[in-house]
Amino acid sequence: MNSLKQNQYTVGSLFAGIGGFCRAFKNEGFNVVWANEIDSYAAQTYRHNYPETRMIEKSVEDLSVQADKLEPVDVLTAGFPCQSFSLAGNKLGFKDPRGKLFFEIIRLLKEFGEQKPKILVLENVKNLIYHDDRKTINTIEEELKRAGYWFRIPLDHKGNLITQRSNAVVLNTKEHTDIPQNRERLYMVAFSQQYFKMNTFKFPQEVDQLNDVRAYLDIKEKADEEYYFDEKSKYGKMFADKMAEGSETSVYLLRRAYVRENKSASTFTLTANMGEGGHNVPVIKDSWGIRKLTPKECARLQGFRDTFFSFPYDMPKGKQYKQVGNAVTVDLVQKLAAECKRNLNEQGERL
Repeated sequence: MNSLKQNQYTVGSLFAGIGGFCRAFKNEGFNVVWANEIDSYAAQTYRHNYPETRMIEKSVEDLSVQADKLEPVDVLTAGFPCQSFSLAGNKLGFKDPRGKLFFEIIRLLKEFGEQKPKILVLENVKNLIYHDDRKTINTIEEELKRAGYWFRIPLDHKGNLITQRSNAVVLNTKEHTDIPQNRERLYMVAFSQQYFKMNTFKFPQEVDQLNDVRAYLDIKEKADEEYYFDEKSKYGKMFADKMAEGSETSVYLLRRAYVRENKSASTFTLTANMGEGGHNVPVIKDSWGIRKLTPKECARLQGFRDTFFSFPYDMPKGKQYKQVGNAVTVDLVQKLAAECKRNLNEQGERL
């Protein structure tokens, strides 16, 4: 048997957040050897859940393979900042300092030299494909190729992604897992030309089964008082009026000046600004009144199960919401991790 198969495959994680990528790969038997995160609150939550992993808390711009003694890894994951490419953000792209952080990934790949990761798994918002008249995605494609990776994003004559031939695909949590959250994200997978003859990565197919959103909620017991709306208040009345028209079992959301009902038996996209004011946090009606989903419930809707994940007891609620909104869906990434393992095993057998 090849020595590679006997060893546990290793992972390094950039922009690790609270460890969505790391948990997904751990669930598939990978060993996450190091992670990097600049947000001190997210790093605190990460350490709380993964004390065995080395967490390097600093900006990726200050991260160095040599100075920080970064171990070479089989897989590098990076959900790099998306605000500069998002329709909801300023759309400045590479002109935004946050958008430029993609190039730090390229720098680190070059610093690894001959020991660069065999597979890269990157994540961002769907709009990245179309940003700046597709110049952004073309730049990413060229930079990854120049760094020595098989990676292509073919577009048809209308500029749409030819999904079946692409190494970047938009996946939706509620279509590709059984978790009822409407969350579209762009996933990109690049293979090292040094290690693989081509990029044979297969993205997951859609699934038919979708769990009931209420299975993720604590609806048999009253939540803390802070989550409930006063139905006489401005927002409380808006929710009460909308719920009177719609279904009592739906999930609702306040968007600026109006309330939306999710009629597709799922929840809206969980966002990083859920903790700010009354906006953007999913809202339900339970036996005790109209309330926001708790951070714990939101975490479950991102695949963070109670059995392996919790927040530090003193973590502010607003930070908890933000951390969940910034995360990837664990169950979805776990499918990508399984496919990474399959390709590594197959290539290991050929060597």
